Amino acid sequence: MNMQELLEMRTLVDVVHHVPGRLRLRLDPRLREHPAAAQLGDLRANGSGILSTRLNPMARSLVVEYDPKRIDPAALEEFLGGADAARAEVLAGSLAGVFGVTAKTPPESR
Repeated sequence: MNMQELLEMRTLVDVVHHVPGRLRLRLDPRLREHPAAAQLGDLRANGSGILSTRLNPMARSLVVEYDPKRIDPAALEEFLGGADAARAEVLAGSLAGVFGVTAKTPPESR
């Protein structure tokens, strides 16, 4: 997964509840159509600041537990809930490493 995919998917989630270290997202039904959606649960891999994820498909909800010492809670909420796409791209650069994803879209295979 790369940050471009997260930027695309952020428009398909709503922050329902957030306290530092724990975030609950409501998932738009269209999210399942995104090719990278199945990888959301893998964000806790690769030494990221994501500690765990719990998906509840019936409630269309995703709970993300994260290390607030590694991921700035305000930046995370602004990235996911902010309407400003340009600001989200700036935040994406700083969040990519702590999400355990690549910053840019990988080059196309030849």
